[in-house]
Amino acid sequence: MTGSTKLFIPGPAGKLQALWRSGGNPQNFTRAAIICHLHPLYGGTMENKVVARTARYLSEAGIEAVRFNFRGVGQSEGSFDEGHGERADLRAAVAYVHDISPQAKLAVIGFSFGAWIALDVGEGDSSVSALVGIAPPVRMFDFDFLKTSSKSKLIIYAENDQYTDAATIKAWLVDAREPIESILIPGVDHFFGIRVDEVGKKVADFLSRIL
Repeated sequence: MTGSTKLFIPGPAGKLQALWRSGGNPQNFTRAAIICHLHPLYGGTMENKVVARTARYLSEAGIEAVRFNFRGVGQSEGSFDEGHGERADLRAAVAYVHDISPQAKLAVIGFSFGAWIALDVGEGDSSVSALVGIAPPVRMFDFDFLKTSSKSKLIIYAENDQYTDAATIKAWLVDAREPIESILIPGVDHFFGIRVDEVGKKVADFLSRIL
């Protein structure tokens, strides 16, 4: 499948606009990942390049990739809720995918603000097997919940991140519970610039092994 199927997921504040990029069999799949975008109040949408490229490489690896707009973004109903409602949005998206193929192994992925949402929700959801955080802004939000997470985790971060410096990320990773893998992308800022494809490929490689 070369493109994405447009759909709406029932959410707690109304419908959630989504794009489903198939890894081969969208009705009887065994692996899927739900991807969360960056902060809605700062231009974050599911069309963000990091989110879109990650979905592309996941589907090419045979993993169903579902990205969606948080409430109040694009055609998603509702309004920004400072992370509380956005967590409920992700829970609705995970439940939607799980209901289609209950036997599938699921992962949640988040970029920036979306990492805060995805890692927290994914840790607390028994249907989720793996967690991926891309450029998690650990200096801006509380990520202490990863200290007790026993799920497989991948953290990808940028050398020159302007929102959370690499040294702060490294110190935070020391306290995160295993199993956890981390990848530093050198020479780029929070948005990964010309190395955005590398991010997507690293996520796909990780989930191809874990799921």
